[in-house]
Amino acid sequence: MHYASIPGANWQGSFAAALREQDPLLVADRFRSAKDAIMDHIEDSFDSAPLSERRMLLAALSTITEMERSLMPGDLRLSSVVRRVGHAA
Repeated sequence: MHYASIPGANWQGSFAAALREQDPLLVADRFRSAKDAIMDHIEDSFDSAPLSERRMLLAALSTITEMERSLMPGDLRLSSVVRRVGHAA
């Protein structure tokens, strides 16, 4: 199923793309896109979203933020970081 076909799921597609990205030259853009999509969804629906969805949004945002912190410029070990952080999400 394509994420764009699910209402409000754009953030999920961006989040999944950020987790899968292995190209060090593209990862910062993927992180930024994911964070923007998550924040947009939070702004649009946080007050009306069920508690489980709010927790999922905050966990996704936290995961992206932690991945950004854990990567140093030029770090070519991205795939191992993605696997480690991705399993924690």
